[in-house]
Amino acid sequence: MRTGMDVSIIIVNWNSAAYTTACVASIRTATQGLHYEIVVVDNASSDNSVEMLKQVPDIRLVISSTNLGFGRANNLGYQHSSGGVLLFLNPDTSVQGWAISRMYTALLSSLNFGIVGCKLLNSDFSLQTSCVQAFPTILNQLTDVEALKIRFPRVRMWGISALFQEQLRPIPVDVVSGACLMIGREIFEEVGLFDADYFMYCEDVDLCHRVAQAGLQVGYVADATVIHYGGQSSKQARKSFSTGQRSTRRLRNQTEVEENSPLESRPGALGEAPRTFHRGHT
Repeated sequence: MRTGMDVSIIIVNWNSAAYTTACVASIRTATQGLHYEIVVVDNASSDNSVEMLKQVPDIRLVISSTNLGFGRANNLGYQHSSGGVLLFLNPDTSVQGWAISRMYTALLSSLNFGIVGCKLLNSDFSLQTSCVQAFPTILNQLTDVEALKIRFPRVRMWGISALFQEQLRPIPVDVVSGACLMIGREIFEEVGLFDADYFMYCEDVDLCHRVAQAGLQVGYVADATVIHYGGQSSKQARKSFSTGQRSTRRLRNQTEVEENSPLESRPGALGEAPRTFHRGHT
């Protein structure tokens, strides 16, 4: 039975307890006016993370005996949550100001948006252009060079022009980063949760794609800011470049097949109205 919880904040920890503890503290400091819970999934850490996290008050700690990867671990956190809205948040982040409240308001303010994300900053407060992106194509993957993106931010294939617009309303984009991704619980369930076949990389892109296929938009909330210290678990895992490339190639092939499918077979085609989902708690 659903509770009156507004937001469940789900954090997956892997050998990153210091980051996770600081992240939780930033949530406590920055978030007001919402009934929220924090669910931390320890993803079979090999250090003393579990012992450290047991000392953090007022979190729900879920301990996995095996490393489930990003998507499956977040799905496990979802299974232990009760909020009407889910926020998937990396442990190596620091919530600034009213970011979570702003995202929550933005998500619930329009029936068109199924997912929202925020502005991600590096530790030196420079912009992370990866916080939004286009669905992967051969061209944008071959030319994925940061200097080119900064020099030509409004080129459509990058999908980052929203980063250079200041609007109070969410701006439609293809993809927002899984480092800070908010989605309604019912929508998350309807599209089938995170795809467990991705161990790491592209789970966020795949989820955004499936939400778009369900007839809903993905939105960028420009006035919600989170510092992302960047890839702590990825660095420790020492994942090879080929792992990310395989995930991207699989997703690119999937999206290209759907883009080349007959118009009438696509969700939302021929004037079909978007499906309606419940967005808050009951």
